[in-house]
Order: sequence, then C-alpha cells, then structure tokens
Amino acid sequence: MKALVFLLLFNWSAGFLLDSLDQQACFGDLGCFSTAPPFRSVERPIDLLPKSPAEQQIKFYLHTRENPSVSSEEQLQVGGGVGSSHYSGSRKTKILVHGFTHNGHRQWLLNLATSLLKKEDLNVIIVDWGHGAGIPYTQATANTRVVGAYIAKLIQELSTVGPSLADFHIIGHSLGAHIAGYAGERLKTLGQITGLDPADPYFQGTDVRVRLDPSDAAFVDVIHTDGSSIVQLGFGVMQQVGHVDFYPNGGANQPGCDSDFFGKLSHTVWTAVTQLDTLAAEGAVACSHERSYVLYTDSVNSQCPYTAYPCTSASEYAAGRCLSCTGTGCSEMGYNAKNYSARGSFYLDTASASPFCEFHYQINITGRNNMDGTINIVLQGTKGRSANIPLMTSSEVHTKGHIISKFVKVPTDIGPLTNIALEYDKTTNILTGWAYPNDWQLVGMSILSAEEQKMYTFCAYGKTLTSHKPIALGLTGTC
Repeated sequence: MKALVFLLLFNWSAGFLLDSLDQQACFGDLGCFSTAPPFRSVERPIDLLPKSPAEQQIKFYLHTRENPSVSSEEQLQVGGGVGSSHYSGSRKTKILVHGFTHNGHRQWLLNLATSLLKKEDLNVIIVDWGHGAGIPYTQATANTRVVGAYIAKLIQELSTVGPSLADFHIIGHSLGAHIAGYAGERLKTLGQITGLDPADPYFQGTDVRVRLDPSDAAFVDVIHTDGSSIVQLGFGVMQQVGHVDFYPNGGANQPGCDSDFFGKLSHTVWTAVTQLDTLAAEGAVACSHERSYVLYTDSVNSQCPYTAYPCTSASEYAAGRCLSCTGTGCSEMGYNAKNYSARGSFYLDTASASPFCEFHYQINITGRNNMDGTINIVLQGTKGRSANIPLMTSSEVHTKGHIISKFVKVPTDIGPLTNIALEYDKTTNILTGWAYPNDWQLVGMSILSAEEQKMYTFCAYGKTLTSHKPIALGLTGTC
C-alpha cells in the first residue's frame, strides 16, 4: 500500500504502466540485470530495467585531509586507478551514497565528509548518481542495482593498492542504503555498511537479494527514523535489516518534524520537485526521513553517547522497561556502533534540535498515603542540574504503597547525581480533591541512570511533601 501511494506521488511518466516482465540489460563486466523475480514481486509490481553507468553519469569525488573541500575535491575514475590523487592505501575508506532526488553535492554529504575527516585521517568518497536518482521513483529504484555494481567495481580496484575490503565502509541514505547492500553483496567481504533510513517503497518485505540485509557486510548497522504508517507518509523501512537496528524515538516521527500527512507531503513534494539544497530542506525543518543522516553526522564528533537499549518494541521502550544493558548488552547509535558486540533492535530518544543526544533516567517514587496531583523534579549532578521536569502531564491518583515509575530524558550531561528537588502539587478538583490529604508522605525514592547503568537511592523515607512546597533530597548515606 505504501509503495502504491509513493508511486502516485512521484511516477509522473507516460510509460508508468508499461509491462517490463523478464527483460534484461547487460553492461559489460558489470553483468546483466533482469526484471524477473525476486526483483518483480508483490512488493514491487513494476520493475524497470536500470540505466547504464554512462546514462546515470555516476561520479566518485574524493575528499581527504589534503583536499577536504568541494573546491579541491578530486574525481576517481573506474578503470583509471588512483592516478595522482590523494587517495592513500594506508588509510581506511568511507563511501557516502545519497538517495532519491539528491546528488553528490548536497550539503549533508559535505557535512558528513567534513565530520569524518575531522575524526579520522581517511579517504572519503562521495558517490554522485544524481542523474539516475531523479523521478520517476520506479526508474531510480531500478538504477540502484547498477550504482551498487559500479561502486563494487571501484572498491575492487582501490583495494589493490589498499586498504583491504575489511577497511571499506559504505554509508548510504534511503535508496543509497540499498545501493550499499548491492555493492556489499558482490564484494562478499566488505567491512561495514551503515544504512540511514533505508527506503521502504519497493523494498520493505522483499527478498534479501533485493534489499539491504546482514549478509551484505561483516557489520551492518541501520538507523530507522521514518518508518511511520502510510497515513503519515513514512518513507523508511521499519523491519530489521541489519545486525544492529536503531530506532530513535520509536523509529517513526522524529521530534521537530512534521508528523501529519499533509505536512510531510508538502515538504516531500516540494523537495523532490525543486531539489533545493537549502538548510530548510536538510536541517532546521528536516523531515523524519532526512533526520537519519543528521543524527549520524552529529554522532561522529559528539561528546554525548548515543546510548541505545535493547528492546522488543517502541511501546515497551516508551514505558521505561528497556533501560538495562545486562544480558544482550547495549550499543551506541551512529559512528561508534562498530565498537559494540550487541546485536538486535535498540531504542533511544533524541531531541528536536542539536545537540540531539539525550540522557535517560527511570524515576521510581513510593508513597505512604494516597495522593492526587502532579510531581515535578529537578536533578542535580556533579556537572550541573536539569530543568524542572514534570513527571505527569495531568493530575494522577496513586494509592499508598504504589510505585510511581516515570521515564524522563535530560538533554545535557549533568554528571553523577548528588541530590534532587521534588515538588508535589495537589489537584484542585473540587469533586475529588477533598478525599485526599494535602500532604503526601514518602517511603522510598530511587533513580536509574541508564547511561551509567547505576541506581541512585535518596533519603525519602518519612519525608513529607506539602503541596506547592518543594523539598530537597540527598543521597542515601548522606542523610
């Protein structure tokens, strides 16, 4: 269903419904590409033949610390070797691949290349297949197979002077993620693929030969940011397609992005038609699909860990049930994912703007008597304090002995906790308020710092909270 809606939006061509069953196109040593199954399927009812590398005008732009900017970038040619370029076989190589309607000079690619070169002394190659990535989407989808094959051929040539295939890392966004998969499938021993919100239409639920999957590299990590329902026009896959799949904010609508159908539609159509390369299109008001590369770029040099927690679903994570790293272990989304051995699906929260990384806490409070109202908390650490955090969106009723458990996020690193401040605001509901005391007596208070994997307990036993009068609580042992 999602694929059909996407086609209605972007397949503005006279030959849209032409039958393409069991055709093939051959391009020299790249081999032949057929429209037969598994590339034609229920998920992909229309499968076109790809265009040649020459028709797509595929280019490879090299960026190194010696030539980091667009003005000094060098072009590598398949079949031409490294020539007199600054490519070095002694350095690891990262290859960046854009998706639908983009090109090799989009700002996000240049930002990511700059961040990577700041972090490491690398060969960074930006793939430009912009002439093959335009509308209609069905043709761009078909073209990805040739782009992947062409990248594989370049990597084979470059590996003859070094580094080994294990030191090549392809980072692809949207259709670019599946392109990375095609390249890795041919190379067999590619080191790493990072999929940035791999495209859903024509890929979700397809055979592994059609889409990115864990067999395409020694390590495949994926960031899902736009796997929302068709009603919300999500363009990214939701299914797990890597060794490690990250679902920031549940993997669907991202904070600060339009979440309604018409908001996302207007942004997507405008970007696709005009292909404007502006901050508005790629940063400040980026849609959820684009947020994946923004988060990855931020993770490269961020001092904040994008710690992600193993969980079975977004709802379980949102309930605060998945903050433990025991058992399968945790991971870190983005640049440092390769440093962790944990595998599976991982969840975390991010903010709506930079700095995106957030710190996660599970707060547990037990009361001696009944209460109705709201609770606000301020966390104090060795590096600073949080803002005032409402633990409830509206008045709640809790019976004595009940553990109030709340999951909160803090946008800055406040360090190990030292004390907290609590404020209880009793409800003013005249119908039920009389049934509950004005004061609320505490039995216990604990906070799990997920990033530290440490439980803090506070001097709460016997303390009384009077409505609208905040109190401070120190750590147990300092009471």
